[in-house]
Amino acid sequence: MPDYAAAPALPPSKHAHRPEPIEPPSPPPNPAEPDTIPSPAPEPIEPIEPVAPPIGDPPPQPTQTPQAVGPLTQRMQL
Repeated sequence: MPDYAAAPALPPSKHAHRPEPIEPPSPPPNPAEPDTIPSPAPEPIEPIEPVAPPIGDPPPQPTQTPQAVGPLTQRMQL
């Protein structure tokens, strides 16, 4: 006799099966009409090629803008 017991038979499912909804038959296609509605063609998107930075040293940048220096010195005088 084996050391294991047979699995008990599963009871029948008590959940009711909801039937698939029945769709009314679709009318036959009209051969005079196209299968799809033509849509306007979108404009093709052209890839943007990356622009390489110029070779050499970058131009010098100002350390401070004159607009930021002007009001600051006036406040310091008060």
